[in-house]
Amino acid sequence: MAKNILIADDEPDMADFLKTALEAEGYTVDSAGSADQIAAKLKTFAAELILLDMGMPGLDPVTPAQDIRNKTKTKAKIIIMTGRDIAKEQKEGHLRGSDGALQKGSGMDVIVKKVREVAPK
Repeated sequence: MAKNILIADDEPDMADFLKTALEAEGYTVDSAGSADQIAAKLKTFAAELILLDMGMPGLDPVTPAQDIRNKTKTKAKIIIMTGRDIAKEQKEGHLRGSDGALQKGSGMDVIVKKVREVAPK
């Protein structure tokens, strides 16, 4: 599974919660609160997986995963985190460029399962 995870979320409480929980699972975690911070972190942190907030400031609000791939050329897997209906987001093409999606507010068991599914060893 991916060992280095970048949490990209502009809500500090959410980023801190995910960081603490994923570190407890043995992951190395860093976080970014804007598109500029994501780009800067990816230059120094070898993220294998990015948990990306759907409404991240500075990214295309329609296809944020595709936007971050275009801006940074990252090869990391990307899981979109959204508070909206995932099936609707998929149908409307908003998850394009991502490797999966998670409903914001999901329990840690669901999050860890998705992380392992998207970025296995």
